[in-house]
Amino acid sequence: MAKTFGVAEHRILNFFKEGTRFNYEGIDYTVQVSGKPTCAKGEPKTDIYIQAINQRNISKEFKISFKKENADFLENKTNAERAEQLLGDDWCDIISTATSNLRNEFLSRMLIYKKKFAKTDAGAITLGWKFELLNVASGQLSGDMQLTREQVLDVYAGTNLTGDKKDAAVNGINIPNSGISNYILFEDQPVHNAQQAIDALITIEDYVDQNPNVYFACKALNYRTFKGKYDGNRPLAVYVDWHVDNQKLAYDICFDTPLQQGGDYAYERLKAALDDLDVETTDDLNANNVEDTDKIYE
Repeated sequence: MAKTFGVAEHRILNFFKEGTRFNYEGIDYTVQVSGKPTCAKGEPKTDIYIQAINQRNISKEFKISFKKENADFLENKTNAERAEQLLGDDWCDIISTATSNLRNEFLSRMLIYKKKFAKTDAGAITLGWKFELLNVASGQLSGDMQLTREQVLDVYAGTNLTGDKKDAAVNGINIPNSGISNYILFEDQPVHNAQQAIDALITIEDYVDQNPNVYFACKALNYRTFKGKYDGNRPLAVYVDWHVDNQKLAYDICFDTPLQQGGDYAYERLKAALDDLDVETTDDLNANNVEDTDKIYE
């Protein structure tokens, strides 16, 4: 997906070489600067930056967020820093409220998998759930973020971005606010030239008016006991605090510190508990050493 996206994005950008002419809303423009905004770490919201000038010498920026037709993800590797940039100062309460609204769904999940279940490997123990922002709901651990229009605009445009994510570099030169997008381009139909790309642009504000909801989805991060692995220190919106109680493996599911604990923290808690009980894999877990056997899938 990422490789395909990069090729398509590069192809669109190539239509806007310096000197290219196009018409936007009845006004003729000539491209002066074009490029892909970059920053030292992570990515700005703008994928394609175009600065063009009209016949009256008035400059206009087209800061385009490019999305493939089937791109549901808005943010699929959300951490605390990115959440604050997207959602503002209240990001922690916003995410905690969203996940807490699905408390019963989380509490009903199996946590220990002695057998394979759907895409979950046999031998897995859940450490917690990662957080993703999407255009559409996805799965049972998914819901509407209940954001205001202004907050939805922030998510799509990136108006809360800071540093070089906001003032990104285009062709090696930092341009103020170049990382904050003002247009979206969905490649739902083939684009063959600059004018077709311009004609397909949607302003961020118009898109938000047509699509006022932002959704979240939580995906499990599991420790695979048979392989001794998990998928890295991903920030967790909800995490499982594994511990030993009365010589049995016990847990609490924690909603109130979203994205502030990651896979490493949850794993270390789990590993300490398993070591205390002399447990290596899920094969060693049973009614004698697990407090809540209803959480075992076998």
